[in-house]
Amino acid sequence: MCGIAGLVSWNGASDRAVVQRMTDALAHRGPDGAGVASLTHAVFGHRRLAIRDLSEDGHQPMFDQAGDVMVTFNGEIYNDEALRRQIEQESGYRFKSRCDTEILPIGWKLWGESLFARLEGMFAIALWDRTANTLVLARDPIGIKPLYYAQSGDAVLFSSELKGILVSGRLPGAIDPLAFHTYLATGYPDPDQSLVAGVKQLLPGTYRVVTERDAWTETYWRPARPSRIVDGQQALDQLADVLSATCEKLLVSDVPVGLMLSSGIDSGILSMLVPGANIPAFTARFSDATFDEGAGAQVLASQGGHPWHPLVVDRQFDIEADFRAVALAVDGELADSSALAHYMICRSIRGHVTVALAGDGADEFFGGYDTYAATLLASYLGGPLTRGPAGLAGELFAKMSATHEGRTGPLQFLSRFGAGLAAPEGAHHAEWRRLAPRSLLDRLYGDALAPMLRLDPLAGYRAAYRDAPGAVLDKALLSDQTYYLPGDMLAKVDRMSMAHGLEIRVPFLERPVMELAGDISVDLLVSAAGKKKAILRDLAAALGIKSDLVKQKKRGFNVPVARMLRTDLVLLARRFFEADADIFSPLLKPDAVRGIWKEHEARKANHGYVLWALLIHAVWREAHPS
Repeated sequence: MCGIAGLVSWNGASDRAVVQRMTDALAHRGPDGAGVASLTHAVFGHRRLAIRDLSEDGHQPMFDQAGDVMVTFNGEIYNDEALRRQIEQESGYRFKSRCDTEILPIGWKLWGESLFARLEGMFAIALWDRTANTLVLARDPIGIKPLYYAQSGDAVLFSSELKGILVSGRLPGAIDPLAFHTYLATGYPDPDQSLVAGVKQLLPGTYRVVTERDAWTETYWRPARPSRIVDGQQALDQLADVLSATCEKLLVSDVPVGLMLSSGIDSGILSMLVPGANIPAFTARFSDATFDEGAGAQVLASQGGHPWHPLVVDRQFDIEADFRAVALAVDGELADSSALAHYMICRSIRGHVTVALAGDGADEFFGGYDTYAATLLASYLGGPLTRGPAGLAGELFAKMSATHEGRTGPLQFLSRFGAGLAAPEGAHHAEWRRLAPRSLLDRLYGDALAPMLRLDPLAGYRAAYRDAPGAVLDKALLSDQTYYLPGDMLAKVDRMSMAHGLEIRVPFLERPVMELAGDISVDLLVSAAGKKKAILRDLAAALGIKSDLVKQKKRGFNVPVARMLRTDLVLLARRFFEADADIFSPLLKPDAVRGIWKEHEARKANHGYVLWALLIHAVWREAHPS
């Protein structure tokens, strides 16, 4: 994996210095090499993390043999061997390297826009076609690799991260009020937006064509749920075959490969499907026993025959320094608290391997979250007569859980369930993930943000649910796949791993697996009794994973947000929420920020998740004043 950046200007001079600056801002993504090249109106930059064909033959930006097409590419193409053979048969071209990048300029000349649907893997691609004077940006089907872009006058800029565009100096860098409104409600902006006005993200499964006078975006793939497989044994057999073949493909590498292993069934299944002796397994250990999964992970590593490396991540590091690093890595626009743990574990793993497989995406495609059972229950219980009592119950449970500081407990779950049940029909699913209630936003919003109170910050999430076809659970799964997964989970995994030059590969998010998951009836994913990821649990049992691990409740990389703000991060919190609270003006009222912090610090309320989001943004904003 790598970092890419570039600028295209049809009327202005190509500005190599700007692209060099953009590329340098992405140095963490590619510590093994750098390149900047130009071709009539376009300048592309690249930072290389060498994974396959470590020679100079893999240097980017790369050109076709005639010098008409220039490409810069971030990711991995796993079916490149099949595409090479096809290209050689159809065009007679002879490849000069073993690098998967080389298929892109040749494939573009041969197949045009149909190239992207042929690719299997994770990718963000920029192509400049000199003969057509056209820029093409493309992103992998589910959004594993990020791609930001912006228009500045007659120029178009793109980058793997928001910081790459900001250092160009071509945009003012002002905060987008609507995106910030969404960020405070969900912890991230809509998947096609950023927190900075004028900077957008290319949606997963799309490509964007930009010419001198026009620009348009096309969709080449999106998740679907035809649900044609209703027989459990058929689903189990096909899933075992497809996942096994996918894992084998994803092990292709010229550098060491490892496995991120928790005690859960997602990474547990992977541990049983990849050859153990040559693939070390890495597990994050925590001093707090309620967050530690070491015992179960050790059992899984032993069953799969993997050398096991437990990595204690919360004792040996400076939490405040790591928090600051996370805030800057996510450019102040991702408030998922588990990013801190991911940052620590990725740093530790990078000391051993350059590539690691992980189980991300299994929950969104196989029904692993409590929100799916909650959404199904809400479809039975929801209605005008239950909304009022449900809302009051949610508020009561929220007050009762104010002093809880560990993992999400029953009272916190009931609080969110009550608030979600109080939402209008069809809005429950998005409501489960709300960080800040409307009443808190009313208190916080300053003059610049107050007009946003008339707008629904969850509108994008609700639209993803509303527009998805199928029954209640089909809609819930599809909305998470198209909104929550790229907006939060994959953004977190990419930024935390690439902050350390570590490539994460995700077998559950390869197209053959995603398409099979969509073909499996929802009744085989979430059972009528509320058993989540039922088909994956059956597969785990069939692979020989011990029954107590198969049956255990999902855990995850959560950190004790409320407690951490009062302890490890208290000095940083007091600074931004007391003395330096003016940094939030005019978007937020500084005195209101001080007020909710005092309530939290005094344990009168648990505002942990909102304060975490504010602190992430404050650290970044101090480094990037607009």
